[in-house]
Amino acid sequence: MEVAIIATAATVLGSAYYTKRNSDLQKKAIKRSNAYAQTAADQQNQQAQIALNEQKRKNKNLLAEQQAAYKASLSAGGINTKNGFSQTYLNALQREYDMEDKYLDKQAKISADAVLNSLNQTSSTNLLRLNAINNTQQSNLYNTLGNLANGVGRTMIK
Repeated sequence: MEVAIIATAATVLGSAYYTKRNSDLQKKAIKRSNAYAQTAADQQNQQAQIALNEQKRKNKNLLAEQQAAYKASLSAGGINTKNGFSQTYLNALQREYDMEDKYLDKQAKISADAVLNSLNQTSSTNLLRLNAINNTQQSNLYNTLGNLANGVGRTMIK
């Protein structure tokens, strides 16, 4: 009878051990998934920022080229670039550049928000999975204790 009690207890506890071990492995996988998602989001944001800075640099260089070419053509004709239509045209070029910069900043913000939303979705999904694992683990613990008590009780009655 004592051997049967020990065998029942060993079987139930062995099952509980492997269930806990699997739960722990799943939790580690979820933590790795969260870390990977965070790293990927950081890299995407860095790449987007680099691309934004490069596009802004190109636009600034283009503006400087356009303004210099216009000033050179006016100077070659003997026209002053400090007043009148010339200055209006140069100001329009500057406003166009400023609008393009604002557009690029808005696009970068939308892109960053999309990356953040994706990261939040991954984190939320993983949190739900983690809660489900914790609930299952707790339920398994109670079942194990119940099975152990039932097994020992049945064995003692025999």
